[in-house]
Amino acid sequence: MTLKVNLTGYQGSVKKSAVVFSNDPVNPRTIIALQGVVRTLIDVQPSANVSFRGLAEGLSPSTVDLVAGGGESFRVLTVEDNLEGKVGHELETVREGKHYRLKVVNRLGQGNYNGFLKVRTDLPQKPEIMIRVSGFIEGEIRVQPQTLMVGKLGPQQPPRMGKVRVTNNRQKPFRITKVTYDRDLLDVVEQPVPNEPGFSLEIRPRIDKLAVGERRQTVVALETDAKPSEKYEIQVHVMNAAEPQQAGAPMSRP
Repeated sequence: MTLKVNLTGYQGSVKKSAVVFSNDPVNPRTIIALQGVVRTLIDVQPSANVSFRGLAEGLSPSTVDLVAGGGESFRVLTVEDNLEGKVGHELETVREGKHYRLKVVNRLGQGNYNGFLKVRTDLPQKPEIMIRVSGFIEGEIRVQPQTLMVGKLGPQQPPRMGKVRVTNNRQKPFRITKVTYDRDLLDVVEQPVPNEPGFSLEIRPRIDKLAVGERRQTVVALETDAKPSEKYEIQVHVMNAAEPQQAGAPMSRP
């Protein structure tokens, strides 16, 4: 029996195991473990993923260290990105040929993004290093959740409503100036949130407008008087699940 481990994408300590079942009456189940240390040509520390989440002014820069891991020296030739100015990056030489540090900063005031930094090196065995970058940058207003599922979600279940909290990240008072939604599918009731500036939106499905077994998707959009003015959307899935066919019920004939 030969075990092989695909180490693509791994670095550092790795432990894998396989379970062998046999007809041996004494040891019918045997575990075979493989353990070792993967040494990469260039170590990416602490990770090849950078994520920013929260208010823009509260986000600290993130650093990624590129360290020679296989004994061979390397140089960083260029650093490119596809994030269209939403992030900035700066390369620092810690130790020539052995250690480089990439500092990544968020530049977006509000919104979401996903992209990458592409680091090109002069090492033929490792000409490119991809660093994934994502951002979830909140503005003045926080809307949670941004996706809801309401209605009759399962057989013999009562219709379910949903709630959305709309609050101010800086604890400032504000008003919801406009709420737009499909009135044939939903009723939306607005109520203030106790003890903090904010509102609760109760999303009530109108099940009678859906056929049995039907599912539809719609959007609740809202605007506030907070600056800068933004439009927020909540994706709402409305369901009217069908009841299971009862046992013994007559079947229709063609």
